[in-house]
Amino acid sequence: MHEAVSVSASSPLSLSKRKNLLLITWAVVLLLTVPEIVLRAFLQQDTSWMLGARLALLAGLLVLSYAWELLRPLRGFFVVMLVVYGVEGWFFGMVVSQNQMYHNAVSGSVYLAFFGERLLRIGAVLVMLIVLLGQGLRPRDFFLRVGDLRAVAEPSRRGIPRKPESWTVFGRNYTIIAVAILLFFMVPALQPSLNNFSIGLLLFAAICAAINAFAEEFLYRSALLPQLLPVFGKNTSIMIAAIWFGLAHYFGVPSGITGVLITAIGGWFFAKSMVETRGMGWPWFMHFASDFVVYMVILLAGAL
Repeated sequence: MHEAVSVSASSPLSLSKRKNLLLITWAVVLLLTVPEIVLRAFLQQDTSWMLGARLALLAGLLVLSYAWELLRPLRGFFVVMLVVYGVEGWFFGMVVSQNQMYHNAVSGSVYLAFFGERLLRIGAVLVMLIVLLGQGLRPRDFFLRVGDLRAVAEPSRRGIPRKPESWTVFGRNYTIIAVAILLFFMVPALQPSLNNFSIGLLLFAAICAAINAFAEEFLYRSALLPQLLPVFGKNTSIMIAAIWFGLAHYFGVPSGITGVLITAIGGWFFAKSMVETRGMGWPWFMHFASDFVVYMVILLAGAL
């Protein structure tokens, strides 16, 4: 049995300072996600201004971290969030995607447009990679490797798993359950038809899922966890990454409260596997399986 990897908060912070940093971090996570959910979903308000507000908040906190010593340990967290919302969300998600040249390139087919959206995320990944290397981190520090696929899945406070077991078993079981849950919710809602099935459609879904899974694992966990682990330790860092991932997917597929719960739980498993295996092998595979099922159901339902 391979030795389990356990990461704890290692920075010399006092308990009170760590609590204050935790409160600030949770406040930032909620401010980045909840206001848009409330305004857009429940009050039917225009939230096009929200991205600018997020960027202003993060930029202000980053500048403040140079003047206020308390915020200094969160500087990397602010930088990563700025890249996610500024580079992925604004530059590639709005500037590039609304560029006439890009529009002409992908407007000929809904499939090409769908693939283009996934591919744009690789641009954000490259920028994030440069930022992480600029922070002095090495690829192994941000889990850019397969990792130990047979590492031990350590029991959590919630009893998941109840006893130590290999990720080859734990990861397989999670993947099967996750796929079953997604099918349970999505098939009745979208009513996919096997009459639409083709090998080309299968390969298209697999390629898009592979790209999207890698981009999201890198942007939302590989980049984020190294900023949180030294400050908050393993369990808290995993929970922060999972809740943010879930709330940020309120308008995704699946959407709403169900989508938040499913993606938050998935994000918790992905982050846990990344930390414990010290790599992207298991989180990428589990994420790929989920995305592949989602994409196949959408494509078979003709819902693009």
